[in-house]
Amino acid sequence: MKSILFSLFFFGMTLSAFAQSEAEVSISSKEDFIKDKAAGEIVMVLPSKITSSDVEKYGKYYTSFFNTAFDEMTHKVTFNMVKNDAKSRRVIIRFLSANGIQFARVGEKTLPLSNFYEEYLK
Repeated sequence: MKSILFSLFFFGMTLSAFAQSEAEVSISSKEDFIKDKAAGEIVMVLPSKITSSDVEKYGKYYTSFFNTAFDEMTHKVTFNMVKNDAKSRRVIIRFLSANGIQFARVGEKTLPLSNFYEEYLK
């Protein structure tokens, strides 16, 4: 009897883990992103659950690194870098994490934020 209850509990937990969708930020193309990064004006599309108040609330902590502009219609956030270096761009990962984002999709490739930093923001 205990093994049946444990099996049902385990099965339920497994289903709930798969049911949760991970929030991800989207970047349309690698080429455009590389140009944006070089210009110090990085553009990403945030998930629909993120609001302008979320962007404002979390963005205010990082103004020494970047300023944010958010378009509510398209959900695009633009990071205008104060100093365009790898250390400052790493702070974008903190901003995304604060908004509950765990992955970045560049074209068709989805990466955890740490890998996204290493491959694209560094």
